[in-house]
Amino acid sequence: MVTENRATVLAALKRGECDGLLPAACGFLDAFVGFLEEHGLLAHFEQFPDARRRRSIGPEFFCHILLHKALFRLDSLAQIGTVLFQSPDVLRRLGFNLRQVHEGFYHGSAQRPFNPEALADFFNGLREAQLGAHQEQLAAMLCRQFPVLADSGTAVLDANTTTLPAGHHGRPATQVKTCVLGLRGAGRLFPLLWDFTTRGVGEDADLTQGKRLVAAAKETLGPGALRRLLVDRGFIDGAWLSELKAEGVDTIIGLRENMALYEDMVGLCGLDDAQWLPADPPQLPHGPLPQRELCPLTDLNTWEACTVPLQGLVIRDTYPDRVQYQCLVSTDLGLTPRQLHRYARDRWSIEESFMDLTRYWGLDRLGSCRPAVGRAQIHFLLLAYTLLHLYDHETKAERAQGERLRPALVPGREITAYFGDHYAILLPSELVTIILDHHDAWARNREQLLAALRFCEGAPNPRAPD
Repeated sequence: MVTENRATVLAALKRGECDGLLPAACGFLDAFVGFLEEHGLLAHFEQFPDARRRRSIGPEFFCHILLHKALFRLDSLAQIGTVLFQSPDVLRRLGFNLRQVHEGFYHGSAQRPFNPEALADFFNGLREAQLGAHQEQLAAMLCRQFPVLADSGTAVLDANTTTLPAGHHGRPATQVKTCVLGLRGAGRLFPLLWDFTTRGVGEDADLTQGKRLVAAAKETLGPGALRRLLVDRGFIDGAWLSELKAEGVDTIIGLRENMALYEDMVGLCGLDDAQWLPADPPQLPHGPLPQRELCPLTDLNTWEACTVPLQGLVIRDTYPDRVQYQCLVSTDLGLTPRQLHRYARDRWSIEESFMDLTRYWGLDRLGSCRPAVGRAQIHFLLLAYTLLHLYDHETKAERAQGERLRPALVPGREITAYFGDHYAILLPSELVTIILDHHDAWARNREQLLAALRFCEGAPNPRAPD
């Protein structure tokens, strides 16, 4: 790893020795990588599972690359070489020093620092369970360090499907289903645990995946992190809701229209003594907003599979041309109707996160790859999304009002000078003063210095081995 050592770099510059000069990148990368390092997350990647026999490159480098592929919204592994690997400044922040960038990792090869095939081969050797186990450890660490994650004790479950296009050698298109458990905090949703299954190949149902995630959350996230679970109709299981209640976890869930309890609730809210409360309408992007009303119901006992008491809420949306109903039930009998309605709206946060991940993060635009590589990309995409939201939450008070995060390199006025495994940040006037005061040494090393500077500008590196 390259480290800051001003004295060493200044001494080298006075001798006319330098491995590179770059505009110091300000803003996001410096601050975000510092955030990761401060919380021990960079070191945590050193413990990432590794199925290789030969380990010339540490697993943390592969992890950093996929994490930043997601942050920079790169659509394919092939773009890594033309984006991340073309900027020595980006590479330094990913953990590669200038000598590795110049000379490559392998003797006799100009490949710097590895190619997309090596990256894909590394992740192709990992099983779903290995990704899950590492994420559980990281999730536990995050919960200990960021109280906002356990702020409300509310978790949300949902699943999303990503299609991996057909590829070379007759590899068919594959669908990877990802079930995600996110924690609510400070008005945000932080995806924290996820579970993969491949469509059509021993596929697990949403409920099976959800049960695995909730069991992992209860085991790893610590007391108080999971007190309430918000789920949709794909996770209906009365016996499971009863078990969760006995374990101290309340559930809020929407009912299917073909369920007897749904029909009973709609019937009860049609009685003369039914109480209807006005509520804020849903936020719809198009069309007229409905008039929304809530009808609370208690003592619901017609769901035979659920053996614990339930309260319910019927949501009625009246449009100019139709009326729509939603029915929710909860094992938490202490919630008011408006609280129950608010939690139901909170469940949409995971739908909105999936839309955000799909539209802006490329969750549905992964290039053709093997299923294990696709899972790894989704894994680091979700992790990058959560870490960025945690960073945004932690630094929001420090940023100017309305200033947004910019995951991009923005040149600053300082210059970063590199020598060996060290760097120093200088003002332009400092660098020019050194050059003028030691012009004889700079003149003697003119060709080597110009070669290093041209490489930093993006020209081929003449020092790279043939």
